[in-house]
Amino acid sequence: MGFLPEWGAQFPNPGSTTMDAPPGYITLYAAFFREGSFWLPMTKFTADVLTNYGLHISQINAIGLPRVTHFEFICRANRVFFSFNSRTSGVIPCSSNPPKSLHDWKHKFFYIRRGVILVDMHYRAEGEGIPRIDMTVDFATQEWYKKVTHKATSISELEERALVGAGMSMLWVPKNPLGVPVYGYQGRLGYILLNVLDPKAGGAMIEAVQADGKPTWLDQTRYRFLHPTDESFVAYANVVLGEDGEDDHEDATDLTREEA
Repeated sequence: MGFLPEWGAQFPNPGSTTMDAPPGYITLYAAFFREGSFWLPMTKFTADVLTNYGLHISQINAIGLPRVTHFEFICRANRVFFSFNSRTSGVIPCSSNPPKSLHDWKHKFFYIRRGVILVDMHYRAEGEGIPRIDMTVDFATQEWYKKVTHKATSISELEERALVGAGMSMLWVPKNPLGVPVYGYQGRLGYILLNVLDPKAGGAMIEAVQADGKPTWLDQTRYRFLHPTDESFVAYANVVLGEDGEDDHEDATDLTREEA
């Protein structure tokens, strides 16, 4: 999964639960990575979703998270800006065939240092509702909305190069320093990345070489991620998962703003 040693990823001891993460650690589910097209460092978009809805990533289920990553992929593939707000009646779906059942996903988890996700997350107490987020005015008339809902695409696990091509992962090493992941067909490049989600579309992710003098592909997309730092690990070192229903840290708030 490309975890760095300093991130401290570890399996739980036999009999441990998701709430038994050591101080300074959080719980993540293996299904996030296997079926959810989720990787670390986390994209700022996913971090914004957690912040806006007041959610803790440890409390998101493995069926819901793929909807977030799928939405971001569709927007990036269509080259549109995006927001993520509450769903209301009359909203056209942008996805189809969402996962309905993932066997035993709750029992396959691990712990990782809290500072690997450097954004304040609220651990919601049992029975606490999700805050309402106001919808964008006249969203249905906006061009970005028409693009992402033009054709519902199936939620599915995406290959690593496709995620890198969308600027949603940094776990890729090109063969050429100037290599760029692109979607191509029959030797031609430039096909829309959205075709990755269409089983009937011909083509595949390949590596093209961009013009000399440009920054590497990962350098071009690095700003889209929240990158863990020594400071973020220190800031969240004493945070206990679920303690008093909160996962907040005053010092970390300023750190997150600075890094973002």
